[in-house]
Amino acid sequence: MGARLYLGVLVAAVMAAPASAVDLGFYDPQFSGGSGMPLHGAKSVSAESVDGTLRLRASLGATYLEGNEFVYAGDYRVSKLIWQTTAPILRGSVSADLGHGISISAEGSAAIRGNSHMVDYDWLAGDDTFENWTHRSEHPDTHLAHFWTGSASIGYELANVQDAVIRMHGGFQYTDVKWDAFGGSYVYSTSGTLRDDIGNFADGAPAISYRQQMPEVFVGVDGEQYYGKLRVGGLMRAGLVVGAVATDDHWMRDLRFTDTLYVQPSVELGLDAGYALGPMAELTLAGRFKHMFEQRGDTAIYNTVAGTTAHSSNGAAASFTQLDISAGLRARF
Repeated sequence: MGARLYLGVLVAAVMAAPASAVDLGFYDPQFSGGSGMPLHGAKSVSAESVDGTLRLRASLGATYLEGNEFVYAGDYRVSKLIWQTTAPILRGSVSADLGHGISISAEGSAAIRGNSHMVDYDWLAGDDTFENWTHRSEHPDTHLAHFWTGSASIGYELANVQDAVIRMHGGFQYTDVKWDAFGGSYVYSTSGTLRDDIGNFADGAPAISYRQQMPEVFVGVDGEQYYGKLRVGGLMRAGLVVGAVATDDHWMRDLRFTDTLYVQPSVELGLDAGYALGPMAELTLAGRFKHMFEQRGDTAIYNTVAGTTAHSSNGAAASFTQLDISAGLRARF
């Protein structure tokens, strides 16, 4: 009864979470790491040892990625670049029960190109409200160079009864994402006239590249409840991104900006349901949200032609969001 009460609170909290928090994935509560596996209309494959102590999973799904890049002068926002991608994603995981309620797990995933877009806004007239931007460039010819993430965790069962289980877990995750933007169009403000200069960059010309590297430690709770053939699971996780680095290459200006971010909080939420088709198979529907909140940092500015370096304190910032949705089939052997 206590396990049901705790799980009810967990699932209710996940369902009440704001939609702005983002990572969509397929969540298997039996995988104590709680890591998600995204798949939008994709197929899921899993295998389990005879005694259930070792579980393997592979999946194909869809993900939405968004990286935000900021430049500040004090509290004034000078620039914001928005990088967005929707893409297929591959994910795999392994978990093992060690006995006495302890389990370990590892997971990895990688996105495959997909469709990307980038827009760059500047506010150079003393008013940084969004609609009063002075410069904007758009780059439909943007590509996801790579996205991958991997995690390892250890879990402990807080409660395990006949039809419910709740676990606490903690671990480490590393995420690496990079985009490349080419060509595009621009609207600039010159000679005191707002948005008077309109034009295009050469097709295929390298414009900007942006990379985020995010090491993270996390703790969380996950669990599942069975109601006959129906299974409901949830996940809540909080983390700290420590030592994140963001790198921006402005190819047309021969400049590289390397941002060292301060400690960055993160949150991850998941909710999934399964319906048993029989003792060996289950239909699943799941959603996962992950968000690394905007955090400031310091910048090193390199002129790649002149070889000079300048520094700026507390003038950079970044955030990252991932959203996955999944539907598939889970099988046991």
